[in-house]
Parts: sequence; structure tokens; C-alpha cells
Amino acid sequence: MKKLALGAFLVLLLSIGFGVYYLLSNLDSIVKAAIESYGSEATQTSVRVEKVQLELTDGSGAISGLTVGNPQGFAAAQAFSLGEIATQIDLKSLSEDVTVIEHIIIRVPEVFFELNEAGNNNLETLNKNISSGASAKSGSSSSKSSGAEPKLIIRKLLFEGGIINAKVVPLNKDYDLKLPKIEMTNLGGEKGATPGEIADQVLKELTAKALAEVKRKGLDQYKEKLEGEVNQRLDTEKEKLGEKLGGQLKGVLDY
Repeated sequence: MKKLALGAFLVLLLSIGFGVYYLLSNLDSIVKAAIESYGSEATQTSVRVEKVQLELTDGSGAISGLTVGNPQGFAAAQAFSLGEIATQIDLKSLSEDVTVIEHIIIRVPEVFFELNEAGNNNLETLNKNISSGASAKSGSSSSKSSGAEPKLIIRKLLFEGGIINAKVVPLNKDYDLKLPKIEMTNLGGEKGATPGEIADQVLKELTAKALAEVKRKGLDQYKEKLEGEVNQRLDTEKEKLGEKLGGQLKGVLDY
């Protein structure tokens, strides 16, 4: 009996050992899958990552080839390409309820701004997707116990050396603009926030900076022009419909 118990204990230890080895050896792919899953859910578009490299000895990490797809209704395949991302994790926080990330530095990000035929732009549409998703999730999880989703605190987030590829579809014009340096601190506050909530906050800031640069270059005048043309077409259609109904009503009365 003692030999049997000892054998079972050794099997248990081996199973735990293999489990830990599998987790550590596949941590990069696990993080990659998590980014793609949470990102796609938050943006309601396709989020993809080429590679994740984490160093458990010092908590450093690198993410390359992270792209965010465009919402429906826009021609370009991507809204963002975030290039090289360097990060530093507080290893002690991994055993706590809230994971603390000391910094995330995003070098040479690309923003793909697109103004379509209807006068809508992809960045504002993407921002609405994230905001609506975060609101819906907050409402649906209000009755659930806290801690259902992982929570994060990001001490510092930096975008540097970024560019904006702006396209005005109706005019078939392309513009290359510079994205101003963006630095954000203490994302998630003191208690932490979910990945979706932080994505909402970051994208709002990134969108605001990109749109401000686009407007500074005068590209927003095309948006106003397109909106005016759309409204004018609607007014014309209303007049035509009114005249048609008026003619039909007159025919009935004459009869």
C-alpha cells in the first residue's frame, strides 16, 4: 500500500512538472492567443500578432507585427500596425489579482486613416466599436462576481516615431502625416482595469491625436463637403418623393 501511495505521489509530481514545463515553454503562444482574442473582441475587427517573446527571468517582453483590422465599410485592410512593442512586467504582480506592467513602448506605429464615400472615417468607427463593446460587457457583468476578467495597471505607455497614412477615398488622394508622440501614464488607475477598458482608453487617445493631425492638415474639410453632399441628396430625394405623392393625391381628388 505504501509503495502504491508513493507511486501515485510520484505520478502526481511528474504531472505537475510536465504541466508547468508546458505552460512556461508555451507562454509566448498563450500570450499571443490572448492578445488576438481580447483585441478582436474589443475592436470587433481582426487583431493579429506575428510574434511574442517573453523573458521570465526579468519580466521583459517584445511583441512584433501587431495589426488591427479595419471595421466594415472601409477599403484598407488595417486601421493600425503597431510595429515593435517592448514591455516590462512587474514579476511580483503575477501572483496578485492585478498584473502591473511597468511600461509599454511602441516604436514606429502606423495609423491608416480612411474617409469613405459616406463621409465616415475608420478611426471614429473603430472607437465606437470599442466603446459599445466595453459598455455592453460592463452592463452584462454587473451581476457577476468581480475578478472574472484579468485586470491590468500600465504605469507608462509610449507611442513614438509614428506615421499616419491618410486616404480620402472620394477624391482618390493619399497623404503621409506624422503622428505626434503620445505618452500615457497610470492606465487602469489604482485598482486596475480589464484589457477591453484599457484598449478603449488607449484607442480614444490615439484616435484623437491622429484626427487632430488630420484636421490640422485641412483634410476634415472633405468630410464636411461629403456630409453636405449626402444631406443635399437626401433633401432632393425627399422633394421628389413629396412631388410624387402630391401628384398621386391630386389625381385621387380630381377623380
